[in-house]
Amino acid sequence: MKKTLETLWNDYLAGECAIIDTEEERELAKKAVEKHEIINDLLTKEQNDAIETYIDALCETYDFFAKKAFFKGCEFAASFLIEAAINKKYKW
Repeated sequence: MKKTLETLWNDYLAGECAIIDTEEERELAKKAVEKHEIINDLLTKEQNDAIETYIDALCETYDFFAKKAFFKGCEFAASFLIEAAINKKYKW
């Protein structure tokens, strides 16, 4: 099951979830770009490099936990459906 979830995440969801297609998402992205430009103007190159490294680490951490939450959610959904089917069959 893990291989299937890995394939689903890597080949489909990771790309699909990154598409900005709502006004709210566009506004959030615009706000992030504006804040990034302000920070770039305020900091030295060395400070900007340090911030970029920090941002990369945060993004990697977020990506890891988003993937973990997706896997756990799928596992829960499968368990829930199996349990519901068993309970319906035996009318507990």
